[in-house]
Amino acid sequence: MKRFKLDNRTLALLNAQVNLSQTFNHTLRSSPNRKVLPFSLTVERSTIETLFSVAMGSQRHTLTLPNSKKMHLRLADFIEEIANGPIDITAAPLPMLHADRRYGVFSAHQREQVFNLICTGGFLDLDLGFELPIQIAIHPCRTRTSITTIMSIGVKQPRSKCFTVAGDTVYMYEKVAESITHLAALATPAAHAA
Repeated sequence: MKRFKLDNRTLALLNAQVNLSQTFNHTLRSSPNRKVLPFSLTVERSTIETLFSVAMGSQRHTLTLPNSKKMHLRLADFIEEIANGPIDITAAPLPMLHADRRYGVFSAHQREQVFNLICTGGFLDLDLGFELPIQIAIHPCRTRTSITTIMSIGVKQPRSKCFTVAGDTVYMYEKVAESITHLAALATPAAHAA
């Protein structure tokens, strides 16, 4: 089944456009074969709520949302539901809605995994809620107390970091955790940074 999705660039644009009263043109793309579905979005903003009109082919749909920081995510879910039809709750697996996603969450369990990785070395896929995990490889140096770290996220346009840090284990962990946070901020779509 082909499933149309909004890309990160369009989500970032929606984040800005929900605050403007205007008409905008966008496209949705399907996952497997990259088919394109154009649509038009008309935004009519007032002080309390915003009216969105989505024109996709011969279909016209409207949605009124109270003004909030995350309304662009609810709008994104609405647009994807128009393109793909209503979500079938009997089908498996259910797609994660934009409004329900949590991006860049670095849990206590994941922090413990990273700390153990610093102590022993190795490789870890760290899932922070993005489409792809952050891949971390750590190599401990045997001649002194230091580690070499390589982190990466993405396939087509990967973002990566590589560095060596020396010191005690806690200091090295702080630097690795800080770099994970920075890499997550780079990978976070601008639409979800708000």
